[in-house]
Amino acid sequence: MQAQRDITPRKPKLSVKEVEALGYYDFMSYLGVPYYHVGGLTSTKKLAELCRIDSTKKILMVGCGTGFSACYLTRKIGCEVIGIDIAELSIEEAKERAKKQGVSDKAKFRVGNAYALPFEPGTFDAVITEFVSQFLDRKRAFKEFARVLKPRAYVGINEMYREKEIPAKATEEIAQAEKKLEKITGLPFSLPSPEEWKEELERAGLKDVNVRMCKPIQYLQETKYMAEAMGGTWSFVKFLIGPILKMVKYSLLSRKIRYRFKRLAESKKILLRKKSTSKYVGYVLATGRKDL
Repeated sequence: MQAQRDITPRKPKLSVKEVEALGYYDFMSYLGVPYYHVGGLTSTKKLAELCRIDSTKKILMVGCGTGFSACYLTRKIGCEVIGIDIAELSIEEAKERAKKQGVSDKAKFRVGNAYALPFEPGTFDAVITEFVSQFLDRKRAFKEFARVLKPRAYVGINEMYREKEIPAKATEEIAQAEKKLEKITGLPFSLPSPEEWKEELERAGLKDVNVRMCKPIQYLQETKYMAEAMGGTWSFVKFLIGPILKMVKYSLLSRKIRYRFKRLAESKKILLRKKSTSKYVGYVLATGRKDL
């Protein structure tokens, strides 16, 4: 299926006070940010391959955000995707995105809770999260993911990690970044080690658990995938301009939003750019298979 011209969906005009009151993910959706996971579409594509996803499969994306990855997989592979998210504005954005890209017959979205998935056991061929599971009570969530899987189907996660054995100073700085992200998002946030990710997937009863450690993406390759997903370079450029202008606008108008962006930038610097800390941080592409 060919990608259609992808433009940022029209959003309701909110006052500065209304924007300040939005939860983190609704706020990012309102700005038009497409996704948040470190690996980008490069890792989305790879995770789909690891989960053996093809055009015959039915996928659940938990914490789907504005539906960018879900629509990408539907267009790229032809699979059916159902996305759930607790953020209502994100779900509205996702539905509009699917409609504009001509995939609303296969990419469907609804408000939902990761701890009580509104689906029968054995419904899906894969359950995927991207920068979501690290905010969850993983013992509860992973068991629920496994419940809705068909036999021999996969849970696949794209989440951040920090190495298990790191110097005390780096540990302290990374902990500071975690606390800042927790405050910004209003959700618990921690970076498990790769070993801990493996243990938690196995604790949910999943078999053949494989955890692949990855480092942040090559941006030239990711830009290529983004442009392809949006229907060409010009659409990609227009897509970027909108969120950037809104970020500048609300940063100028609101001290609270400036504070939010400042803390987000500080956290990202520690986790992704500062040499003394970022070398201990990356993301995992981890998969586990449900037994018969």
